[in-house]
Amino acid sequence: MNNRDTTDRSGIYKCGATFEKIGFIFREQTICDYGIDAIIERKDEKYPSGKLIAVQIKSGDSYFKERKDDKVVFRGENKHYDYWLNHSLPVIIVLYSPSNDKLIWETFNEQKAEKTEKGWKINIPYNQKLEDSREQLQELADNQNEYERRWNSLVVAKEWMLETIRHGESILEVEEWINKSSGRGKFILKIEEDGGEKILFERELFGFGIREYEQVIQDLFPWAEVKIDEEFYEEFYEENMEECSYYRSELTESELATIIVKRGDEFLKYSDISSKIFPYKNEAGEVDFYRLKLTLNQIGKAFIEMENFLETGRLYFIDKITV
Repeated sequence: MNNRDTTDRSGIYKCGATFEKIGFIFREQTICDYGIDAIIERKDEKYPSGKLIAVQIKSGDSYFKERKDDKVVFRGENKHYDYWLNHSLPVIIVLYSPSNDKLIWETFNEQKAEKTEKGWKINIPYNQKLEDSREQLQELADNQNEYERRWNSLVVAKEWMLETIRHGESILEVEEWINKSSGRGKFILKIEEDGGEKILFERELFGFGIREYEQVIQDLFPWAEVKIDEEFYEEFYEENMEECSYYRSELTESELATIIVKRGDEFLKYSDISSKIFPYKNEAGEVDFYRLKLTLNQIGKAFIEMENFLETGRLYFIDKITV
């Protein structure tokens, strides 16, 4: 890793820790997303809110060299201007000075970004520290309607969708605390590659109440077709039949008949209800465990196609056309 990479990573780490400290979930966008380095999500107490902000992070003392009064002048490229201006999320620019361990930021919009001969520039207040800006950022995140929140949830999941496409599927492991009225659960989304695993998302979430987890999972991942990992379930049931009897006792005889078929050494086979989401084990009567496979559904495929067009296709912005 060269010095530039080290500086960039230090800025990412510092930003992530600071956003978490002031009440935002920080999700780095490791797949190139045209100048968006992270998505942050406001937390309402312990719960994710679906209120999001896109973040561009620039690390290095060189970004602080051009000063005007009490502001730092940041100069950007034209390729980012229209994209950020028309992004579905509000966009902020964060600058990090390694020598001063200082984070400052500003909202990117048409009023604050000034076009220049070679690109554009924006003045970032030197004393607008990220760690002191919780209320300002919460207000910025709150200024979204329900349509925007739904679209934004797909924006956050874009990286997961691309990884799912690249590997053919992703794996979702879920732990549901079944006796908690908060609907508490732990979610780990990952892909398998090179004989190992890469975690895309890992978070303990609250706020689902007494809703069925089959519906919770579908609502959290609206872009995915969700099915149980049949091979894993079959292998687990063979080794843990007594442990799993609690679930089988809740099924009707007809449902059991479609799931369990004894064929020599094979104890379980799944047939016409293989897509039903259910846990493969329960621990101490408290936690249900799921292992699921995700592939893109029509919503996910349509979103990726639309995002690709918006990023790379030629667009005509009606509000900029003059007669």
